[in-house]
Amino acid sequence: MDAMVKLAIEGTGGSEVIYEVAKSSISIGASSDNDIVIRSPGVAPKHLVIQRNGDVYTFIGQKRQVAVLNGERRSRGVLKIGDRFRLGTANLIFKGSGDDETTLIFADDPATKSEDETTPQRRTPEKPEKLRAEVVLYSETHRIAEARAKMVELFQGRVRSDLIPGLRGFLSEVFSGREAMVARLDEEGLLAPLVSQWSGDLPRLPERTFRELGMGSRYAMLRIGSRQFLIYPVIQGSIGTKAFLVVETTEDFEDDDELILAELARFMAIHWDRVETSGLMFGSWETEAREILDTSLPGTSQAVRLLRDGVIYSARTQHPILMCGRPGIGRMTLAGLAASLNPSGALAIRVIQCREDGDEAFRTEFFGSGPELLNPAEVSDGCMLVLRDLHLLSVVVQREVAATVAADLETGWGPRVRWVGTTEEDPMMLLNQEQLDPALFSLFRHHVIRVPALQGRREDLPLLVIRLLDTVAAEQGKEIRGIELESLNSLLTHQFDGQMTELLGELRRLISATPSGDMIRGIVPAVPLVSTEGDGDFGAQSVAALLGMDDLKIVIPAIERLVIDRVLARTKGNQSKAARTLNLSRGALISKMKDYDIPDYRYLRRG
Repeated sequence: MDAMVKLAIEGTGGSEVIYEVAKSSISIGASSDNDIVIRSPGVAPKHLVIQRNGDVYTFIGQKRQVAVLNGERRSRGVLKIGDRFRLGTANLIFKGSGDDETTLIFADDPATKSEDETTPQRRTPEKPEKLRAEVVLYSETHRIAEARAKMVELFQGRVRSDLIPGLRGFLSEVFSGREAMVARLDEEGLLAPLVSQWSGDLPRLPERTFRELGMGSRYAMLRIGSRQFLIYPVIQGSIGTKAFLVVETTEDFEDDDELILAELARFMAIHWDRVETSGLMFGSWETEAREILDTSLPGTSQAVRLLRDGVIYSARTQHPILMCGRPGIGRMTLAGLAASLNPSGALAIRVIQCREDGDEAFRTEFFGSGPELLNPAEVSDGCMLVLRDLHLLSVVVQREVAATVAADLETGWGPRVRWVGTTEEDPMMLLNQEQLDPALFSLFRHHVIRVPALQGRREDLPLLVIRLLDTVAAEQGKEIRGIELESLNSLLTHQFDGQMTELLGELRRLISATPSGDMIRGIVPAVPLVSTEGDGDFGAQSVAALLGMDDLKIVIPAIERLVIDRVLARTKGNQSKAARTLNLSRGALISKMKDYDIPDYRYLRRG
C-alpha cells in the first residue's frame, strides 16, 4: 500500500480541512475527476499534480498553471513538511506522509484490535505543551536579487535626475540579448518606444487590449509563434496608464521576469516625472532652447547656469512654477521666455497683478464678475497664467487660488493652464510670517526658481551689458560702435539696487545721449541721480556729484532727466501741465519720459 499523504486546506476563522490520500500521484484541481477537488477562483480544472519518488515529494503545474509556494510563484518544485502554497484563492499546507502518525483501523475487522489493549482509566488532564515558534528563511534567486539591487540604485538618484539613460542601462543588463522597451501610445494607438533595445517590428495590439491593461492589476502575455512577450502597464493612480513595459521572455525566466517587471512598473509610476521631463524626450528641442537662452540670459556664473536650467524645466513641465526675486529683477521676462520655449509651441500669457487690499479686484479678474463664478482654467485654457506677487493677497483668497489650481492639476489629461506665481525672494520667510498660505505653497514648491540678484552675478555683468547695449540701441533705432572702458567700469561698480530695471534705465540714458554710429562715453554715477520716492526732492549729494562731472554728454541728459522728473512729480503726473511748464510739446515730453525711463506720477492724485 502507498504511503499516506496529508494536505490541509485552510478555511476561514483558522479552521482546516485535512485530506489523507494513499497514492503516489495526487491530482488537485476544480474538476471532480481529481483526487482533491478545490473549487475556488483561479483554480484550473486540473491545476497541479503531487508525486512521490521515495521520500521526496514534488509538484508540477499542469498546462502552464502555477502555484505560489511560500510566497514565490512556481510552476514546479519540491515540497517539504510545513510548506504553504496557494492555488487561486485557496491556501494549502503540505503535512507530509502519515507513515508514523496514523494507524488505519478497518471497521469491518474487529480482530485487528491490539491484544494489549486495556480498559481505559481515568487520567488527570495534562497541561498543554508550549507551542514552538519556527522561522523559515528563504533566498531570492540570484537574478531577482541582482535586478532589485540595480533598481534601487537607479531610483535612488537625485530627485530631478534624468531616468532615461538609467532605464536604458537597466534593460540592457537585466534583459541582455532580448527584445525590451518602455513605450507610450501615440495618437494612432500604436506603441512608440521611449527607451528601446528592440530590433524587430513592434507588436501591434488592439486598442481594447491597452484599455483593459489599465484596469486593476493586469498584465498581458503576448505569444507570436514560438516567442512570447510580457506586457506590464505603468499606471499612475487615477491619472491612468502612462506607458507600457514590453519584454521578451522564455519559460525558464518567465517567473523572474514577471516579478522584476511588476516592481519596475510601480517604481516608474512613482518617479514618472523624471521620465517625462527628460531632455531625451524632446529630441533637438532642448539644444535649440539652450542656444536661445545663452543669448537671452548671458553669463558664465553658476547662478545663471542654474537659472537657465530652471527656465528649460519650466518650459516643458506641467507643474506650477514659483519665481522668487526682488522687484525689477526680471521675473516676468523669465516667464515670457518659458512660455515662448514651450515644446509644443509658444503659449499666450495672461497676467493678473495682485495688490494689497485688492482681494475683490483680484476675485473679479480671476473668477469673473457675473453671478456665476467662472473657472479660470477654462477661461485661460492653453495659456500661461501668471499671478504676480501672490503674497500680497489675503490668506483666504490664497486658499481659493490653491483650490482652483489643485482642481486643474487633478484632471486625468493634465492641467489646462500653465500656472506661474511670483513672490519676493524668500518664500520660506513669507511662510513664517503667514503672508503665504502653506496649501498654496505646497502646490508650487515642486519647481521654485530663485532669480539671482545682480550683486550675486558680478562676473556676468560685462557680457550682460554688451548684449543689452545691442538690444536697447535697436529699440532706439541707433547703431552703437561700443562702449569706452571707463563707462563700462562705472556700470560694473554701480550697485543697481533696482536690479535689471535700473540697469536697463541707465543703458537707455547712455544710448539716448550717444549719436548713432558713435561709441558710448561717460560714466554712471555711484549715487542714483533720480529719486525713487516720487516727491521730486533730490539730495544735495546727488546734484553735487552730477555738477562735478565734465562730460556734457552725461551732464546735460542727466540734468534734463532731473528737471522733467521733478516737474512731473510736482504736477502729479499731469503731462499737459508739465509740458507747458517745461516749454515742450506733450509728444516730446512723452518721448523723453520713455527715453529716460521716468515714472508716471499719476498715482499721486489718489491722495
